[in-house]
Amino acid sequence: MPRTRRDLGSPRRRGVTPPIGCGVDVVELSRFRQAVARGGEAFMRRIFTEHEAAYARARRQTTLLHLAGRFAAKEAVIKAVSQIDPRHVPAMNQVEVRNDRLGRPHVVLRNRHRARVRIHISLSHVDTVAVASAIAIG
Repeated sequence: MPRTRRDLGSPRRRGVTPPIGCGVDVVELSRFRQAVARGGEAFMRRIFTEHEAAYARARRQTTLLHLAGRFAAKEAVIKAVSQIDPRHVPAMNQVEVRNDRLGRPHVVLRNRHRARVRIHISLSHVDTVAVASAIAIG
């Protein structure tokens, strides 16, 4: 017997689908290097958590590139979350990018909506550019 749309779980049957937001960001390493030089430690504290800074410092040859990747991820997450709830957009230091034991990146939100939003991210970088994308599901 052929399957119908109702059998596959139509929206009417499943209920309302959750809101989804997506974001992407690209960071040029040369511009990021200038921002870090201009802003110094105050810039670093405003943007990165201690865990993120320690992660990047552990990669001595590519510290700046890893920080640029996390910066891009934070920007992408903020863009994605702002599409779901523009009144409660997290600050940069409320978005923490971590890696699981297999090295896969994930986001820890440090604001009051952290339990209500699931975020999926992807990061990539080459010698001069870091890019990240985020999908937020509310």
